[in-house]
Amino acid sequence: MIAVLTALASLCGVLVAGPVSVAEDRTYGRTGDDFLPHTLPTGVDPAHPLSVDSPLLRTSPARTARLAPMGAEWRAAPVRVPYKTPPEPPAAHRPATEPKTERPRTDQPKPHQPRLQQPKPQQPKVQQPPGNKPKAPKPKVDRPVADTSTVDGTKAGGAKRKIFQGWAFDRCQAPSVSTMRAWLASPYRGVGVYFGGRGRHCKNQRHLNKSWLRATKQMGWNVLPIYVGSQSPCVIANIKRKFTIGGNAWAQGRQEARDAVNQARRLGMAPGSALYLDMEAYRLGQRRCARTTLAFVRSWNREVRQRNYVPGFYSSANSGVRHMERARKAGERDLPEVMWFARWNVPPSLYGEKWLDRRAWHPNRRIHQYAGDVTERHGGRRLAIDRNRVDAPVAIIR
Repeated sequence: MIAVLTALASLCGVLVAGPVSVAEDRTYGRTGDDFLPHTLPTGVDPAHPLSVDSPLLRTSPARTARLAPMGAEWRAAPVRVPYKTPPEPPAAHRPATEPKTERPRTDQPKPHQPRLQQPKPQQPKVQQPPGNKPKAPKPKVDRPVADTSTVDGTKAGGAKRKIFQGWAFDRCQAPSVSTMRAWLASPYRGVGVYFGGRGRHCKNQRHLNKSWLRATKQMGWNVLPIYVGSQSPCVIANIKRKFTIGGNAWAQGRQEARDAVNQARRLGMAPGSALYLDMEAYRLGQRRCARTTLAFVRSWNREVRQRNYVPGFYSSANSGVRHMERARKAGERDLPEVMWFARWNVPPSLYGEKWLDRRAWHPNRRIHQYAGDVTERHGGRRLAIDRNRVDAPVAIIR
């Protein structure tokens, strides 16, 4: 009796419970004998599939399954249900971040190999007296000595030369005597004048004559005579191209040297005076032109020296002056005795020119034209001039 009641209670529980939903089923996705009951109720034929609404199917995935006979055994077709990702747990139940693993540092010295540090040398501190700050050393400036005019023992063909050390200016047109007197208020005591040459721009010199030279000499001025003769065949200035050297450079240089000496004598410049040949900037890279120019300059120098005057040379530092330095290193003869180099917009320096060896044209054989086309006013008179620093021979006025 008790067994009968138990069977009826179980059957009633099945009928009442009905089918189980997918959400309630905890065994979906499993296959095999453990999934189906081993004991079937009365009236169930294992050879025929159960209906979908049968209460004997306890899980919803089995509603669409078909049971097929396999000999004495039977199995349920597997039912695959898509897997759902479980939701994230609340933040309070999440595990903390994994602690970082301490890795041994490789930059630390090993116990048996201690790191040795070299001690830094300590410089002793100099105690400065209170109130006195150390002054930075001033850079050395290549400044000239006070303006002086001396007679050098070196002779030019038997004549002594006069050396001037100081500041000088030059301009195309020689100033009047009154202007020279007014400019005694300036720092200049030397003046460059263009006394001759067929390439001279200001040929009509209104004030330059023998009396002018004597008057300026009495005031204490030192004269730098400039001769603008024939120019290099590759001269850069267009205005000078009509005065280029001809086919016979050597003969032409000798002829113009004689003209320079004759004009200097007529103006009262005695032997021993320096005469400066003006050779404007030219293209030094043209070799044939450079050879012609050098031949003319050498011939001019030789003739001037033979007539007991001092041959000087004025030109751009990048062309004529550089050319003469090359010739000197090559062992050429009859080169200028004095070098007047033009390099503008730089501090005045007699021995700072990069194209001239410091040991060449030394001593008392250099002039640096460091500025050009500037206007100055002294003693109430205004002049447009070029600025020069001089340590070289000048004219000897009778």
